[in-house]
Amino acid sequence: MKLSIEFNKLAEYFDTPGRESPHAIRTNHSIEQILRKYKVKTVLDLACGTGSQAFYLAKRGYEVTGADISLDLVRIASSKARKEKMRMKMLHGDMRDIKVGSFDAIITIFNAVGFLTKKGFEKAMRNIHSNLNNNGLYVFDIFNVKCKENWTDAWSETRIFPNIRLHKVQRCKLDRKTGLLWSCDVFTVQKGSNKPEIFKQRYALQGYTAEDLRAMLNRNGFKTLGQYDIDGSKFLDKKSGSILTVARKQLL
Repeated sequence: MKLSIEFNKLAEYFDTPGRESPHAIRTNHSIEQILRKYKVKTVLDLACGTGSQAFYLAKRGYEVTGADISLDLVRIASSKARKEKMRMKMLHGDMRDIKVGSFDAIITIFNAVGFLTKKGFEKAMRNIHSNLNNNGLYVFDIFNVKCKENWTDAWSETRIFPNIRLHKVQRCKLDRKTGLLWSCDVFTVQKGSNKPEIFKQRYALQGYTAEDLRAMLNRNGFKTLGQYDIDGSKFLDKKSGSILTVARKQLL
């Protein structure tokens, strides 16, 4: 499982100070609407990163536990929780095998499962099943390989920190036969007047069709309740870039 260097070497630059992206805001709202609909009270975020979903939900009354495979991101999330005086457990662990307890819902958001192979994702599903209460929910998103967009794209962003500037350039290309979205990223970190540091990486995210996900969930003890676009609107097979899936644990 190869993770982006943003999750370790560049973890300190993962968040942009004082700014939550519009995409993150829409996604968090969609998730909260789903959890409210099913009267969820306890949530395990198994890809919590620095806490985008975890803090959003905790501030809205949910009892949230966070976990992530990146120890660096977990440390940042824990520090943020302390600063905001939030009593929230943050754990270091892999969604494929971490044992935490029993929850009303488990979430893995922002293409987190894409870093897993298909077999790895099914292993994660079985572990998620074991960490859910009876009839508990699993909510996740992943990119839709049927989307008519070419998924061949280049974009850039700049994150500004005190005396530090990070510039990221990302180029992506989808292999439709395998469903792998290959990404080539270049990060330039400028600290004051020092010589810029350059970091490069290449990795792939595994994408799926809506049908693939329903079949995988069924094999691993879940019933699919609904599939949506990332903002909670109707999922369109050839137009929606992401698949937000809601599934319920079934007794094996």
